[in-house]
Amino acid sequence: MKEKRVIILSSQEDNWEACYVDGKCIDQAHHLGEGYGMLYFIKETCKKYNTTLEDIIELSAEEIDDEKAMECGQFPELLNDLQGKYCLT
Repeated sequence: MKEKRVIILSSQEDNWEACYVDGKCIDQAHHLGEGYGMLYFIKETCKKYNTTLEDIIELSAEEIDDEKAMECGQFPELLNDLQGKYCLT
C-alpha cells in the first residue's frame, strides 16, 4: 500500500494553516485542531488517512503563496495550485 504524505503549510506569520494529504487540502484554519489542539488533529489525521508522524512535513508558505492566501482568505484546494515548490517526498 502506498504511504500518504502530509504537509502542514503555515502562513509566514503563522496565523493560517492548511493540511494537505497527497496534495489535496483536507482542512485549514487559523490553527489546525482549533478547539482540540494540534496533537489531537495530527492523531486523527494519521488514523483517518492511514499515515504516521514520519509522513508529516511542516513547511512555511513562500511569500507569493502567502500573499495570495491572505488576499483570498485561504490556501487553494490543491497543493499544485501554489506557485512555490512544496515537495511531498
